[in-house]
Amino acid sequence: MSKQLGSRAQRVWLMGFANSTYGFGYAAVLVTAPQLLASHGVAEPVIAGMTTLALSASLLVFAVAPVLDTMISRRAWSVGLGLVGATLTTLVLLLPATSHFLAAALAADALVLSLYNSAVGGWLGAALPKSSDETIGTWFTIGNSSGFGLGALTQYWLVTHTPAGFGAASVGVATLIPLAVLPLVPATDAGRKAVHESFRNLARDVVQLVSQPLVLRVLLMFILPCAAFTLTNAFGGMGPDFHAADNLVSVANGIGAVVIGLFASILARLVLKRVSAPFLYLAIGSLGAAFTLGLLALPHSPATYLLAVLGENAAQSIAQVSQNAIIFRSIRQGSPLASSQFGLLSTAYVVPYAYMQGLDGFGYKLAGGVTGSFTMDGLVSLAACALLFWPVLRWIATGRLEVTSEKTAPDENSALRAVTLPT
Repeated sequence: MSKQLGSRAQRVWLMGFANSTYGFGYAAVLVTAPQLLASHGVAEPVIAGMTTLALSASLLVFAVAPVLDTMISRRAWSVGLGLVGATLTTLVLLLPATSHFLAAALAADALVLSLYNSAVGGWLGAALPKSSDETIGTWFTIGNSSGFGLGALTQYWLVTHTPAGFGAASVGVATLIPLAVLPLVPATDAGRKAVHESFRNLARDVVQLVSQPLVLRVLLMFILPCAAFTLTNAFGGMGPDFHAADNLVSVANGIGAVVIGLFASILARLVLKRVSAPFLYLAIGSLGAAFTLGLLALPHSPATYLLAVLGENAAQSIAQVSQNAIIFRSIRQGSPLASSQFGLLSTAYVVPYAYMQGLDGFGYKLAGGVTGSFTMDGLVSLAACALLFWPVLRWIATGRLEVTSEKTAPDENSALRAVTLPT
């Protein structure tokens, strides 16, 4: 087994592209479906309501993810959820804008894709050697961003410029392509008997998981908005504030964001060879907040808009690489609750995206424009990083933000004994 793990670990970067299914499918939920609705004359508040419902549904991963550690293997969960997600993605692109089922289909698609993300993330966290955590954290982020960017650039054209139904079906099939890398991931799941035992003890085990000091520390780091960079979700509507042409807005938030995100993620991987992931997370949050506040000194011009979009997207990509590395570092190799833990912690770092979006909007109204949004976002983020500064440095120094030992994948009997987490 160790020899097999070693040979496959050499292709960890490729395993990260399994997450492209999540990114590509989510592009249909957040970009393509809203574009189609707008082209059919659906009012913006209605579109925004559907998108908010879909994002809210994805937060349910916190409650549902523990099921991914029961009944069947994580490999089976990943493949099954990928198939269901691709089917739902096709459906949301086929349903007419007037369909009463569209909002529910978008929400279901967002939830299933998020569960797929947790299933694959938990599987990788438990199966790979802990020495691979920074690598898989980087390429897991790149897989997501590249899939999302490719989807945002191609899906609308496929649906609107190909025969009826063909474009949606093509998007669904393309969503499945990244599943081809799943056979590379080592299978370390417990035997069926252990899995059923874990299902009976699920509630107890999840409570013990959530109460672990390591998990609580990471939750605190992610729930505070030190490195959320939610302005990236609002730039699409800020073009007029900077007198930016529509084509510049599209290119900057499309190709520009994807390319800068890719290079920023690779840069983050190089930095992680010298510093720990929690330190990088704290540093990029602080530097990113300072960058946001620094933009206030620049004129509201198209050049400033381009700089803001690229800078915020670069910072967000680095933050996400460090977040994923922190999550993978917190998962014990062979953990029977790896997907539960991954789902919990990955949901936690989405929470600031929800409330910071509201705070940025409030700042916009308070100051009458983007100056208020940037001020609110930068100051709140900087304050959150300041609150975390000393605790995180102390946790890094004492090694309390990662598992203390690396364990090989358990056999059926040892997995059964490991179902109940140690107190």
